[in-house]
Amino acid sequence: MRTLRALWKRLTGTSDACNDFDAELESHLAHHIDDGIRAGLTPEEARRQALIQLGGMEQARQAYRERATLPRFDSILRDARYALRQMRRSPGFTLTAILTLALGIGANAVMYTLVDSILLRPLPYAQQDRLMRIQYDPDDASFYPKGWLRALAEHSAAFQSISGFTADAESNVDQGDAPSRIFGAEVMTNAFDTLGLKPAAGRFFSNDDARASNEPVVVLSYGYWRQRFGESPQAVGQTIRIDGKWKRIIGVMPAGVHFPYSDTQFVTPVTFDPTNPIDPWNNFSLRAFGRLNNGFTSSQAQAELHRLHGLLLPLFPWRMPDIWASNMIVVPLLESETGAMRPRLLLLFGAVGLILLIACANVANLMLARSTAREREIAIRSTLGASSTRLIQQLLSESVVLGLAAGVVGLIAAFASLRIFVGLLPADTPRLADVRLHAGDALFTLGASLVAGLLFGLIPSLRMAATDMQTALRSGGRSLMGKGSRFGVSMALVVAQIGLSVLVITAAGLVLRSLYKLSRVDPGFRTDHTVTAEIALDSSACTQPGRCQSFYDALLARMQGVSGVESAALTDSLPFSGLDGNYVFDAENHPRDPRQGAMLATGRTVSPGYFNVLGLKLLHGRLLTQEDASGSTHAVVINEQMAQHLWPGADPIGKHLLKVADEPTPAIWNAAKASVVVGVLRNARESSLRGNIVDEVYLPLTPGREQPVMHAVLRTHLSPQSAAAELRRAVASINAQVPVTHVRSMNEVVSGSVTDSRSLALLLLGFGSLAVIIGGVGVYSLIAYIVSWRTREIGLRLALGAQRWQIVASVVGQSLLLAVSGCVLGLAGAVALGRLLRSFLFEVSTVDPVTFIAVPALMLLLALAAACIPARRAASVDPMTALRIE
Repeated sequence: MRTLRALWKRLTGTSDACNDFDAELESHLAHHIDDGIRAGLTPEEARRQALIQLGGMEQARQAYRERATLPRFDSILRDARYALRQMRRSPGFTLTAILTLALGIGANAVMYTLVDSILLRPLPYAQQDRLMRIQYDPDDASFYPKGWLRALAEHSAAFQSISGFTADAESNVDQGDAPSRIFGAEVMTNAFDTLGLKPAAGRFFSNDDARASNEPVVVLSYGYWRQRFGESPQAVGQTIRIDGKWKRIIGVMPAGVHFPYSDTQFVTPVTFDPTNPIDPWNNFSLRAFGRLNNGFTSSQAQAELHRLHGLLLPLFPWRMPDIWASNMIVVPLLESETGAMRPRLLLLFGAVGLILLIACANVANLMLARSTAREREIAIRSTLGASSTRLIQQLLSESVVLGLAAGVVGLIAAFASLRIFVGLLPADTPRLADVRLHAGDALFTLGASLVAGLLFGLIPSLRMAATDMQTALRSGGRSLMGKGSRFGVSMALVVAQIGLSVLVITAAGLVLRSLYKLSRVDPGFRTDHTVTAEIALDSSACTQPGRCQSFYDALLARMQGVSGVESAALTDSLPFSGLDGNYVFDAENHPRDPRQGAMLATGRTVSPGYFNVLGLKLLHGRLLTQEDASGSTHAVVINEQMAQHLWPGADPIGKHLLKVADEPTPAIWNAAKASVVVGVLRNARESSLRGNIVDEVYLPLTPGREQPVMHAVLRTHLSPQSAAAELRRAVASINAQVPVTHVRSMNEVVSGSVTDSRSLALLLLGFGSLAVIIGGVGVYSLIAYIVSWRTREIGLRLALGAQRWQIVASVVGQSLLLAVSGCVLGLAGAVALGRLLRSFLFEVSTVDPVTFIAVPALMLLLALAAACIPARRAASVDPMTALRIE
């Protein structure tokens, strides 16, 4: 207890523990002396015997200090203080090492923060590991009718509850003079209970709210509540006008919850009409998720869904194809939200991990070079009794302190640059709004700094501890270090740096080549001098007969009359918008078994001028006309791909298509219902530049086909800003409450379709450039280091008649040899890892010859440039001065 008390006083500094102990020790010594004198000893002999009994005054004090302190901790502190003194003595080395490491550590800190915030951090839901998505399409294009989800919930034992939500869509929300476009979605009334959420204010939906006849209600996101109502509790109970309908606010989601999408600002309940037996089954619009019961796994739930499929399929009011949703899968909710982004983030995280290794190898080389100047010091320490273990501990402590200092700098840089990296990611990246530097990310960074310090300090420490100390003391270090064998480890580290740099820049080069190929793809339509904009009526506008038709007819007439506009058109979905409609159909001469699914194409509703605005080329037949827009002709236009798919070698003009939504049984060719093909267009990539060309059907904008949200497409020589101003004036002259948003040129639309590839290429290019710079510095440092230690040898060779160009060739050749060796290793690694890159490439091989030639050429040029200054320095050595150095 006395020892613990003394230790506490020493650590807290609450008393002078050493003085207290000295007084106590002197008291014990005096007692022993008195005992000796009473036993007949002289005072001198009594003192000597007392000291023997106590074991010596200084030895007793040392034993007390070891009991009253933490010896290992004190040793570490002493080593850390010594390391700081060493860093102050070499500011150039310290600054170079810290900056080099900080680049690698900072990049790792940023990427780990992104990975942690997007992929690893739990969702803000109760027991989120039990929340699952129910899909039948691995790409998550799985939509169910609300009746199907209710039936699954009633019959499932594996799921505690099953719910659903619709796709995110913008709505007109009144905010003052003009409505704003705000994202909202519909959710089933049990959605929040399934997630295990509690409202921040008010309440969530009840079953009564799902009745179509009841008062419309809405739940706001916490962010929108704060933005519009200032977090006022009085907002609950107020009404808000959404798409022309007043809805009562009944609750607010908790802070930090973005459901069902990151940009969702409000949700409304999915409604049921109990008087209509078809209502639960006629709209396939819900994505499904559920919460597992205790004791059930995702695989068990998936097996149960497969068993239930055959039992529930007959519940549809019409015969559904047997294959519909027959392969339902159960995926963790977090994985379903982030799965598409996971490979990209992990690839980037792997790239910055390699950069950190390159930086560690670079600093290890710097420490090896620096250690030569300290070899005599280490030899003296060893001669005075320091063990190899103690020397390694002290040297490692210096590298760890250096690594932690670099970690702090890297952490500051990561915090400052995080928003820049977030801005480079696509806007639709899941959980992007939640990205921030958390305490765990900082701890990871400091831990990585500690590991990095041990990693780059281990080789120099072991090398110095194994040095022949007697030889080092006799030679003073310099002559010994002139031996080529001393550079073997340094050369190996530089070759490793170059190899890792080549690996990173090759990956960046392949993705860049893929992006270049993607940008060169001909979309099949004109993009120059074309401006697009979104025109949004209230969602209920088209339920009023003639309202949408009259608005869009008037708008087309006014757009055609705008000065500078050559032609104008309307469409329900822009190319590359990702909002293309599905056209489910049966085709003439293609009978199908009713148990099988109908065929699927992309359906695009357009006004007659659409083809002219985009310059779509007619191959056969005719284009849509104003007569077709009346709805009397049932005409459609298809693309070449669809014609060849359905009627290869035959004339498609006059063939019939029947939309299955209009006739659930296989088609009977009735002119009153079937559409007739009147034209064939050259193939155009309106869905994706990357994917295959798909079947496309162009439907005329007939009465009843108008959508509340349409897109204006203008062929004009006006700038997008001027065209937007003219378009807004045209819309305002018809209805001032209709917003015009998302004004872009068609070039911007096409460019936006490759945002994912572009962001990955830019980030990889940035990381690759960083790797090349660090690798180039490593080559330069090693060559300069070798030249400085070969000064005497070079002077001797020059004195014996060597030509200066031979010295230059020797230095440059050594640099190129390192570069070639590193390139071979790096390219071999790139070939081995090619399979991981395959999914990110477009029309580019994983062993693309252009990239595999350009990258080594770049590294050889870099090595040549890095060797120039040391080579010139070596060639300018004065033989007499070099010979006098020692």
